[in-house]
Amino acid sequence: MAYRSSLWLYSILALLFCFALAMTPARATDAAWARVQRGGYTILIQGSDASGALSPSSDTSSECNARTLSDRGHQLAQKLGARFAARGVRIDKVLTSSLCNARETARLSFGSSPMEIFAPLDPIASDDTARETQLEQIRATIISFKGSGNLVLMTDRNNIIGLTGVTPRPSEAVVAAPAEDGKTIHVAGRIIFD
Repeated sequence: MAYRSSLWLYSILALLFCFALAMTPARATDAAWARVQRGGYTILIQGSDASGALSPSSDTSSECNARTLSDRGHQLAQKLGARFAARGVRIDKVLTSSLCNARETARLSFGSSPMEIFAPLDPIASDDTARETQLEQIRATIISFKGSGNLVLMTDRNNIIGLTGVTPRPSEAVVAAPAEDGKTIHVAGRIIFD
């Protein structure tokens, strides 16, 4: 009888633990949405690839005259912007890498916001010194951002990893802010879109 009671208790505890783990991303996402609704944060997002997933881009053409995203990628980028608009998130500015995929994703998602190409957001350099310089330029941009809305950085997954230590999911944004020391950044939240 005691064995059955213990087994029942352990089963209930295991179910509660699994439920708590399943709820964590939703709560984390809600907390991150609340932060960006207040404004003053930087939102790091991967540009859509040609297949439509939010992932590292490989498009290196200098002219972006042709549509570079698939129909799915096009829809995903539009939904991304619609989610920010539906939550009332103000976007002060969008900086994007020079890759066509990232530029098209940024245009479709945040077309009404001021947008410019920021070369340090391009795929991360292979040389250690160049990579650190590139990441430092992005870090300095995040630290110096002072807006009532938010700054969006449309970049490459490896840049996000190098800046935050977070490996974002294909449909995830990482919310960053200056750390208390004013010289580094910290992850203020993560938003999972799907």
